[in-house]
Amino acid sequence: MATADTVHGGRGTRCPAPLALLLTTALLCVPLAAAARHVQHAPFGDRLTLHATARPARPGAVRAPRLRLGRGGLEAYDPVTGARRWTYARDGHRPLQAHPTRGEAVALWDDGLVTGTLLRDGTLSVWHRGAPGWPGTPAGRRAPALHLLGSPQPGAVAVVTPRLVTAYALGDGGLRWHREAGPGCAFDPTRTARRADLLLIARPCAPDTPWTSELTALSATSPSA
Repeated sequence: MATADTVHGGRGTRCPAPLALLLTTALLCVPLAAAARHVQHAPFGDRLTLHATARPARPGAVRAPRLRLGRGGLEAYDPVTGARRWTYARDGHRPLQAHPTRGEAVALWDDGLVTGTLLRDGTLSVWHRGAPGWPGTPAGRRAPALHLLGSPQPGAVAVVTPRLVTAYALGDGGLRWHREAGPGCAFDPTRTARRADLLLIARPCAPDTPWTSELTALSATSPSA
């Protein structure tokens, strides 16, 4: 299981221009001005880009971004202005699903990696976790799914595979809990419902299993709500 965290920053650089250094400053500012985006490379094939239009949010004014799964990776846009905040891509991989949360985003990738991306005070950071029980099949009726847990403000994210459900804290990706489907049973990530702060997941089992055992209720803090 991948558990390493990486943190990357990107801030604009301002070019002071005293009169005596006007020529030198102009020469220095040309490449900086051309760098409208700040790209950071990291392990896990990460390519994090903080766009020039991104602005640090005021305290208490952090809002969930609008997300787009593109060929270039995961893109986040300001929900008010529509300006692109950041792009997160991984070499050789693509995001399957993503959910916005307050000031951040969580995504599930085609190799079973779960990531959380956060933009705060002009710094872009990401945590990584490997989802246990990953089946390696990104398509199909019971393909893995990503679900936020908790209401009204989510506190965790769950990766649902046919064999296992694993929950991670949104802030740092810390493991909250995991639950196995059990002998003769399998979770169905495509059959879910919400009730208050609970996530209900269908768990088909053998024909002689009581129907009450074929439904699992999960919360942000417990696999047996």
